[in-house]
Amino acid sequence: MKIAIDIGHAAGTGARGNGLEEHEVCTEIARHLGNALIKAGHDVTTIDFPELSNKADLNATIAAANAGLLDFGISLHCDCSDNADAHGAHVCYISDKGKRLALAIASPLSELLPGRAEIIRLRTDLAVLKHTNPTWVLCECGFISNAADAKIQSETPGKIAAAIAEGVEDYTAS
Repeated sequence: MKIAIDIGHAAGTGARGNGLEEHEVCTEIARHLGNALIKAGHDVTTIDFPELSNKADLNATIAAANAGLLDFGISLHCDCSDNADAHGAHVCYISDKGKRLALAIASPLSELLPGRAEIIRLRTDLAVLKHTNPTWVLCECGFISNAADAKIQSETPGKIAAAIAEGVEDYTAS
């Protein structure tokens, strides 16, 4: 399978919390995820435009996604909330195939980062889901604003990547 990993948000434009910055966290998760997916035999492309503005990054991501002959893509993000108790991961989707991929990824990811009532969520308002031609999901890899989630994000990004990779393998095996 040809899979894209999108590092959500340009450098310095995403969420911040507990001494962490979203782009930096997602870059580490993407590095581990890319290695795991390559090891599993997938062709992996990382999409990242750290030097651009957030809007330009999003537009460039959509263009890159639509230019490649991808089977699907995964955008990596970290949630943030004014409520420091908000925690847990979830995966957003827009299509039927996206829903299957989201559920496959969300199952192991939400075991690692529990706390969300909905582990998958239909989102028709997210440009990266609306405007990409390949199947696409957006993974919120926990809350950067929650101390426990942030500890997992900073100390064990490989565990987050392994959970996502496990979901990808479940999806591609079906």
